[in-house]
Amino acid sequence: MARLLAAALTVCAISAGWMGAAIAQQKPYVPPPPPKPTAVAPKGDFTAGLPAQDPQTAADANSDEAFRAKAEAAAIQRSGLSVKRAGARLILPTASGRPVVFDSVIGAASDANGETYQDYRFDGLSPDREFYVVSATFHEASDLYWVSRQDGTRYAVHSRPQPSPDGSLLVVANGSAGRDFNGILVWERATGRLIERFRLEPEGAQYGFYRVMRWKDNRSIELERLVVDGTTCDGGTGEQLVMLVRESNQWTLKEQTALLCRR
Repeated sequence: MARLLAAALTVCAISAGWMGAAIAQQKPYVPPPPPKPTAVAPKGDFTAGLPAQDPQTAADANSDEAFRAKAEAAAIQRSGLSVKRAGARLILPTASGRPVVFDSVIGAASDANGETYQDYRFDGLSPDREFYVVSATFHEASDLYWVSRQDGTRYAVHSRPQPSPDGSLLVVANGSAGRDFNGILVWERATGRLIERFRLEPEGAQYGFYRVMRWKDNRSIELERLVVDGTTCDGGTGEQLVMLVRESNQWTLKEQTALLCRR
């Protein structure tokens, strides 16, 4: 029985000093420069020439695009704000006076980056109502944006952020083996702004897919790390509990358990 159990659960990373150690030597985090407002509408009539009807709903009433369009219409109605849809263009008003626009690209058309499918949809407001939430669907990926209602600055949050107990911080852990963001992000909240405090796009010894378990307190976050690379666990899946800890102004990812291989 003991041999069967040992074969099913193989402990990888056995050492005397693993508990609480940093997963890998981390360089001091240097925050990026603050993002600038993007996709701000030009002056003048920025709806001229756009089709009156959403092209997605006109194409196929049973399509995924039509489903997203219906959900967007309901979200706009619930918000009670002057968010508008003009054909393929989503229009978000801001306190600065100039709205932010998102232009969907459907079909044979492409944008400056050659992306041939982009569907941007209003998805409601952040819990504090200071940001618009916009979901984006691409040909082989998806994303989520928070857009400041104050100045239109766009923040790629990638998935639904989870607030700290006091609400001052937000964390996202998104796992993807494709084109979606894979990693961990922590922001500090300010009025109408998000300030990035930590970013990890894992590679090397830190590689894996991370999932937020819970905020333990305002300075530490419990996460689950999964390793599915075909070699680390000989074709199995590695599981590990880790903790993202704020020490002074530095965030460090630390092991809480050894990597456990399941086959």
